[in-house]
Amino acid sequence: MRLEINNLEELNKVIAVILPRIKQNCCLILDGEMGAGKTTFSKYLLQEMGLKELVTSPTFTIMNQYQIKELKINHIDAYRLSLQEDGEMYLEEMINSFNIIEWSQNLAIDYFNYFNVIKISIEIINENKRIFIIEETK
Repeated sequence: MRLEINNLEELNKVIAVILPRIKQNCCLILDGEMGAGKTTFSKYLLQEMGLKELVTSPTFTIMNQYQIKELKINHIDAYRLSLQEDGEMYLEEMINSFNIIEWSQNLAIDYFNYFNVIKISIEIINENKRIFIIEETK
């Protein structure tokens, strides 16, 4: 599925597609170059899911954890990691959780082996406009 977003208010179009698919043992993989809006999308999604606390970028902490009712959520930014680092150390936390992962290629984990995977590729068109390409794998 391909969605064109012209401003932040239109992120709700993407969120409406993603929300019904969110569950335990699921990874939402966000792909896109630096500045594409991966963290911004994550903040909007978590707020729409009902998270009341402040959502911050996990760039320096690597993983931020949240809880919404019975759903444990891990927001991971693997930008500072390298493939040589053991992704398995994060895997235990990720099992039976909903995981939002930025820069997923830097974690040496076979996501498809463990999780239902939703992948969103974000393409920058201009300062405000983005194309969101959504793929789901079961």
